Amino acid sequence: MRRIMIDPGTRTHGLVVVEGERVLCTESKAGAFTVEMWLRAPDPAQVLVERVAARGVADGNVMRTCEWSARFRTIALEQGHTTVWLYRRHIVAVLKARGRSTDARVRARMREYYGAEAWERGGWLAGVKGHAVQALALGVAYDLGTREVTEP
Repeated sequence: MRRIMIDPGTRTHGLVVVEGERVLCTESKAGAFTVEMWLRAPDPAQVLVERVAARGVADGNVMRTCEWSARFRTIALEQGHTTVWLYRRHIVAVLKARGRSTDARVRARMREYYGAEAWERGGWLAGVKGHAVQALALGVAYDLGTREVTEP
């Protein structure tokens, strides 16, 4: 089954689409149109979207990211995809990537998880970079047991 993993941002989004061990699409700064195109594809998919949590008063950037997260999840549900909504804190906990600069720590844990050769030129994850790595981490965290928030 196709797997679509999305790390929503304020204007651009991390996106990885895989089928088995074949990467169909990876974008570190995907636009909303690209993400929606994959979500509206007719093939059934498992869609994993990072869910945003804010402590205290959320600023405009956090609110925009929340809106994108909810929009992508809604489209996936409307299209009949199996949909999983995971909080970032669960992803970080499962990958044991806590501490300062969690993005860098998540990237390091993903490199360890798949092995360095998968990320090198010619490896099956060679093109996955930046926010796309964060999106890929959704799938890994889900597979390792973080199934906190799923379909309603």
